[in-house]
Parts: sequence; C-alpha cells; structure tokens
Amino acid sequence: MDKLLLFCVETNKRANTDYIYISETLNNYYSYDNHKVSIKPVYLETKTKYNSKEVQKTIREWKKAFSGTTIVIYCIDTDSIDTKYEDSKMFEQIQKYCDDNKYELAWFCHDVEEVYLGKQVSPKEKVSEAAKFRNKHGIVKINEHKLRCKNIKRGESNFMTIMDKYLERK
Repeated sequence: MDKLLLFCVETNKRANTDYIYISETLNNYYSYDNHKVSIKPVYLETKTKYNSKEVQKTIREWKKAFSGTTIVIYCIDTDSIDTKYEDSKMFEQIQKYCDDNKYELAWFCHDVEEVYLGKQVSPKEKVSEAAKFRNKHGIVKINEHKLRCKNIKRGESNFMTIMDKYLERK
C-alpha cells in the first residue's frame, strides 16, 4: 500500500450515512488501485468529538499499522455557520485543529444531505435516504461542480477539490 485515506465522518458505524455519500463519490469519479490505496472511515459519531481521545487513538493506530503515506480528511457539515455563532465557532475550532495537525477539511454546506440530495433530512430519515441514494445511483445525477466549490456556499462542498490532490480522476 502506498496511501491510506482516513475519512473522519459525523456518523456512527451502524448508520454509516455520510460515508455512503463519500464512497459513492470516490467510486464514481476516481480511479485507484485497491492494492496501492486503502480507504477507511473513522466514525466521529458527532462533530463535537472531532478531537476526542478515542478518535485521536484510532487515527494513531491506523497510522502506526500503515507503512505508506496517511492522509486524514475530516468530512464536516458546516451547519448554520452563516447564522449561528455556535456553529461558526465549532467550525473554526475544527478548521484550526485540522490545520494544526496537517489534516484536510472537506466541508458540506449546510450538511452532506443538502449537498447530495438537495435538501436537509430529519435525523430519523438519514439512513433510509442514504441507502436510497446508493441503491438508485444518485451520484450520477449530481452536478460535479457542486462538489468542487472553493468557498462555502449553500448546497455545495469542496470534497472533490481535496480528493483531486490524492486520487486520479476517471
């Protein structure tokens, strides 16, 4: 293995919602050899645990077990950073944490569902909506431009801008 990509996502292993959208994007837009690139999720459960001891330990263990280059990518919803001070402050803290640790920060404005589905989804519908997105190949309906935004804008993300640094496009 040459490269390990760790995606820190705001979900838990059981729901796995955010990682579904990420893996669908990777499979649709990028070409990589599974013998050279390993892709793994790190489940934050909630963005407030971005720097928890458990998350830090998981990242350290993956890095230690891997001999190649490890790239850590935090995939974080911006929530209401434009209208709520608390959301703005949390996002700034995560951004600083990523900068300090040389991690990438992929943001989704306002959340991953708004970027991929065009709407916000209630917590109880997140799992079924993500499954529906995967099963109906919703990724092919996404305008790639929405995933390559440089500035935070509603319904958009910088996810592919970051991924273009590390993976080859199809």
